[in-house]
Amino acid sequence: NAELEAIRERRIREMREMQMKKAEQKSLGHGEVRTITQDEFLPECTGKSEWVAVHFFHKEFNRCTIMDHHLKLIAPKHLSCKFLRMDAEK
Repeated sequence: NAELEAIRERRIREMREMQMKKAEQKSLGHGEVRTITQDEFLPECTGKSEWVAVHFFHKEFNRCTIMDHHLKLIAPKHLSCKFLRMDAEK
């Protein structure tokens, strides 16, 4: 059936596009929580990524450790957002 074949081809094209977008996002550092320095802050936040979340942490605050734990859990599930952490003391 030509109609089913057209639907199949469209879906295959959509899946390829999604896979390419996922690979591009991973190459930009999405899917993980990375620690950055003050010098890296501006380039990381104003680059190609549409969504960026930055956790300004303090190594002596217990709540920052809890926040890091939760960010590490959600980062792989939300590839559209880049998750970064930066030491607030420096």
